[in-house]
Amino acid sequence: MISIKFLRGLIKSPWARWVLSLAFLGLILYFLRGQLEFLKTGIQQIQHIDPLGIALTFVLLIISFVAMAKVMQILLRSGGTDARLTGSTALTFASNSWSSTLPGGPAFSAILTYKVQRAWGASPVLCSWFFILSSALSTVWLVALGMIAVFFMGASLNLWSLIASLAAMVALSGAVYWGSRNPDTLGRWVRTVAGKRKEGLVDKLLDHIDQLRSVTLTGAQFAAAALWSLLNRLFDAMSLWVCIWAVTGTAPLFDAQPDNTTIAGVLLAYTTAKIAGSIQATPGGIGPVEAAYIGALVATGMTAVHAAGAVIVYRLCSWVIMALVGWVIYFIYFTPKGLVATEVPDGEHDTMKTNNNQIDSERPAP
Repeated sequence: MISIKFLRGLIKSPWARWVLSLAFLGLILYFLRGQLEFLKTGIQQIQHIDPLGIALTFVLLIISFVAMAKVMQILLRSGGTDARLTGSTALTFASNSWSSTLPGGPAFSAILTYKVQRAWGASPVLCSWFFILSSALSTVWLVALGMIAVFFMGASLNLWSLIASLAAMVALSGAVYWGSRNPDTLGRWVRTVAGKRKEGLVDKLLDHIDQLRSVTLTGAQFAAAALWSLLNRLFDAMSLWVCIWAVTGTAPLFDAQPDNTTIAGVLLAYTTAKIAGSIQATPGGIGPVEAAYIGALVATGMTAVHAAGAVIVYRLCSWVIMALVGWVIYFIYFTPKGLVATEVPDGEHDTMKTNNNQIDSERPAP
């Protein structure tokens, strides 16, 4: 008889969740097989796609990845780590591949990013600080794009929820920035709250705060990091816009056109799908992400056939091809150096817990 302990362990396994999610998706597709003719027609649309659109999509996606790498470079350099743009871009591609193609990928991706940054000379505190601030900035811009879409479309996303998320992420970004500029004040607050308890967690927290002295993020650097984070989101969303143009032959503009969406509709689809993909029940969010993209594009004016075609092209470029490129970079650039996504040293598990909790929202994909 199968024990309850075994079932709990099975449910917690990322591989089991992946298999069950794919099996569930397969059942849905099987029972709806007679009503999914638009997918077949959408795939056929790819045969007539403009090659210029494909090329432009890849250019925009690459720029999006480089923009995320610039955020990494700026934040690490503020802590005295000489991060090169080439290395940061390679790490962005490689960590994205780990995150988007394997069960439990975000955890492995966080470990890889952490180990590479440590190899560059970054302290554990700087690594955690990078994850928290870069993730907060990325989330701020995603929520901002969603609010723009809701405002112009009158869409059904919960506006107050978006406003609350935006306020929380702005507050988090501001708090992290302020903490890096005022470690003495932050340390006094911790000592006041902790009282005479200065062992264990309190000691470790005070040590981390003291290490913030090595981080000297100026206002100009913070603004630059925020700008590059915004460009990361914008170029990713623009690549979806180009895919729609390449499939339909008509570029979405501010005003609605027959059987096509608008710029606000593209932003709405982008935001909705990114939120759906953040759960990552399946690698790369396959299934829920495509459904979110297609559903939002159809709701904002596109035909199901054109929406399916555009989403298939976008996902092939942004997820499949970019992940393959990332794996090639990983095996060529990082594996020979012994930098692999395996367990971290025992003394640094607390830092990795923070990194793992923040990894999803900064990735350009799914």
